[in-house]
Amino acid sequence: MDHDDWKARQILYSLRQGRLSRREAFTALRTAGLSLAALRLLGGSAWADAAASGAVGPGGIPLARPNRPVKLPVFKDPIKSGLKPETGGTFNIFNYADYVDKKLLDAFAKKYDVNVQVTTFDSIDQAITRLATKAVRNMDVTEITSNRLAQAVAGKLLQPINKDYIPNLKKNCWPQFMSPFYDVDAQYTVPYTIYTTGIGWRSDKVSEDIPKLENPWSIFWNAEKYKGYVSVLDDSREAIALALLYRGEYDINTEDPKIIDKALQDLLALSGICNPKVNITGYQTIPEGSCWLGHNWSGNMLSGVLAFMPEGGDPTQIQYWCPPPGKGPIQNDMWAVCTDAKKPVLAHLWLNFLLDEDNAYHNFVDYNGYQPPLTSITPERLVDSKLIPPNLQSTIMTPAQLGPDSLQEAALTNDGLKLWQSAYARFTGG
Repeated sequence: MDHDDWKARQILYSLRQGRLSRREAFTALRTAGLSLAALRLLGGSAWADAAASGAVGPGGIPLARPNRPVKLPVFKDPIKSGLKPETGGTFNIFNYADYVDKKLLDAFAKKYDVNVQVTTFDSIDQAITRLATKAVRNMDVTEITSNRLAQAVAGKLLQPINKDYIPNLKKNCWPQFMSPFYDVDAQYTVPYTIYTTGIGWRSDKVSEDIPKLENPWSIFWNAEKYKGYVSVLDDSREAIALALLYRGEYDINTEDPKIIDKALQDLLALSGICNPKVNITGYQTIPEGSCWLGHNWSGNMLSGVLAFMPEGGDPTQIQYWCPPPGKGPIQNDMWAVCTDAKKPVLAHLWLNFLLDEDNAYHNFVDYNGYQPPLTSITPERLVDSKLIPPNLQSTIMTPAQLGPDSLQEAALTNDGLKLWQSAYARFTGG
C-alpha cells in the first residue's frame, strides 16, 4: 500500500467513525494533495466528481441527476432481518392529506393490530422543516420526494431500509426503482407514485385548445378572462419551474440568480393577469368548478375524475396536457422510514403493503389517481378496462419516460435551495 492510499484510507476510517464529515474528508484529501482516484475511496466517481466541481448539497452529498446517480451515505445499520412486527399502540404516518385511501389505512391497522394515525403536511418543504425541528415526533414513515431525499439523509431524518421486509419492491416495481439515480441500491426508499407536471383545465370554461398552442405554458400569462379561476401549484420547485419552462429554460435545477429572478418576476406578473390561487387541490377545485385552469400534477386530474367528481359532473370536460419526455417535469414520490420510528419493523411492512399489486391498484383507481410504478399497471390495461377516460390518457406513464434524459427536479446545493425558497416566498408573499 503506497503512502497516498494509506492516507486516503485513514481519512476514510475517520469519516466512518464519525470524526469527520464528508465535506471535511474532501478538504483533508485535497489538503494532502491526493488524487481523484483517492477520492473515489469515499464513495465512487460521483463523489469524486462532486468534490472536484463543488457540486454538492447538504452534508456534502453530491447532487444526483438522472445521468449522474449517487449512492447516499449510511449513518446507521438497517434493522436486522427476521424481527417480529410491533403491535398495539399507534403507527404514525407523515404524508400529504388525501393521498392514501382510508380503506388501506384501516386494512393495515386491522392486519397488524395497531391504530393508524396520519399527520399531514402541505408541502415537502414543510415536511422537512417539521421533521428537522422536531415539530412532529415519533413518525414511523414519511412520504418524501427525490429532490429533498439527500437533505433528509444528511440531517439523519431517515434510516436505511432492510429490503428483506419489502419483497414487493423487486417483485412488482419498475426496474428503475431497484436502484434509482437519487438513491443508488435503494438504500432508503421505495417508490409510491409517479406523475408528470402539466396543465389541467375544464374544456367547458377554457376556450383555447391548449395542446395546439405554440407554447402551452403561455396560457397562464394570457388568462385575463379566467381571472380568479386559475391556480398554480403550491410547491417551491414546481411554481418556479413553471416560469422557467414558459421562457424555454429546461434546466429546472438551475442556480443562476438572474434566471431565478426572471422566473420570479414572471410569476409575480400573474397576480395582475389572472390572480392565481396557490394550492395543490386541483383534484377537487377543477371538478367542482372553482378552478378552470390550473398548473397541475397528472394525478390530480385523474383523481378528480375517479374520486372527486361531483354528482352530475361531466368527466369528459376535464383535460390534461403535459410536454413530451425531456421537455417537462416527471417526478415520483416515495416512502422512507423515519430515524426515530417507534415501530421500525411495522414501518418496513407498511412500505411492502403499499407495493402489493392489489393494494397499489385500488389505492390508485379507487382513490388518489396517482399511478404507482408497478409493472402490472400499464396504459393498455387501464384504457382497455375503461378505467381511464380517453380525455385523460395523457396522465399515464411508462418506464421509458424515466431515462437519463428525463427532466426531473433534483437536489440543489444549500445556496441553490435558499435561492429557490427565497424566490418562492416572495411569490407567495405577493
